[in-house]
Amino acid sequence: AMAALTAADFIVDLTLEGLLHAPELVTILKSGARVQMISNEHPEALERLRPDPVLKDKVRRAVQQCRAAHWMQVTSDAGTDLRIDLSDTPAVGVWGWTDRPGTIAHWPGGIVVSFPKANTVNGVLVLDKGDINLTFKRYLQDPVTLRIENDYVIDIEGQGTDAELIRRYFAVWNDKEAYAVSHVGWGMNPAARYEALAMYDQRDTNGTELRAYAGNFLYSTGANEFAGRYTQGHFDLPVRACTITLDDTPVVVNGDLQGDLA
Repeated sequence: AMAALTAADFIVDLTLEGLLHAPELVTILKSGARVQMISNEHPEALERLRPDPVLKDKVRRAVQQCRAAHWMQVTSDAGTDLRIDLSDTPAVGVWGWTDRPGTIAHWPGGIVVSFPKANTVNGVLVLDKGDINLTFKRYLQDPVTLRIENDYVIDIEGQGTDAELIRRYFAVWNDKEAYAVSHVGWGMNPAARYEALAMYDQRDTNGTELRAYAGNFLYSTGANEFAGRYTQGHFDLPVRACTITLDDTPVVVNGDLQGDLA
């Protein structure tokens, strides 16, 4: 299978979870192949979120800002206060299609993410009511606080179902790396809707639209090949109403994209 994949110029990935975090991906991309993931989404969502050339330009600007930054600070009125060292950190943007050899993209698109290196993420992430846990495809009913030290969630605070689900899911892997940061970033697609998760049966959506809706802070745990960590556990957590600052420049303020990213 790898021989066929590395010999191909263009690969369309229709698998359920995609190749994005597969250990084989690095080898496939080094061969020069373009990998186009079509996310496991309802056809209606794919139709609404068709690739947009305007979005490509904005995502590329955001990637350039991330690559040039030394620090990302994330805060919110709910209590989030994260500091992330971005020095020499890989950053990638997805606008919905791949047009260069050795790259991967997914449709729908509209996301910029950085993959922090080891021991670079510290602080507190507060998941408030209405934020999203895409592993369970649900809007949170009660706040959950994650305390993060040198990349790893070291404490989970909260009452009720949401906190219990998160604790149990982390623990079931029996793997320290499941608690570590995978990637951080924000959504940039103005056509993506926060409320979309309420419109589909859980079997009919994979939540890509929720990762991409404009202005959300996306915090993810699990595999991070750039930090040398691999694990099967993975959370994608789009968080509302955050302010994201790169060095001294705010790129998102209270959940709203700023400047030429808007």
